[in-house]
Amino acid sequence: MTARPTVLVCDDSRALRMLATGQLDAAGFDVVGEAGDGLEAVSQYQALRPDLVLLDLVMPQSDGREALARILEVDPQARVVILSSLGAQSDIEQCLRLGARSYLQKPIDPEAMERVLHQVLA
Repeated sequence: MTARPTVLVCDDSRALRMLATGQLDAAGFDVVGEAGDGLEAVSQYQALRPDLVLLDLVMPQSDGREALARILEVDPQARVVILSSLGAQSDIEQCLRLGARSYLQKPIDPEAMERVLHQVLA
């Protein structure tokens, strides 16, 4: 059995982080860390080097876009999947141009999440 892919969950909502962690665990991923803001997301990424990052766009301190750019500076190969609320299409497109691999809309659909994350890892 191969090791479960590791994930860092970054969202300023603790409830969403808990929900996502449960969904990820059920889908065969290992949540190795959480971050509640963009600065924490970057430092956690540097410390943990997870296989995947789920990154919310709207967070205090440093938003998802800034955190994405900084994570990709640290590791150009980082696999970052953006979490976004409805109606943030231009933000999503900007993040994909910056180097995010994909995105998921909130509320997160577990089946879509599993599919997207496996695509990103493939």
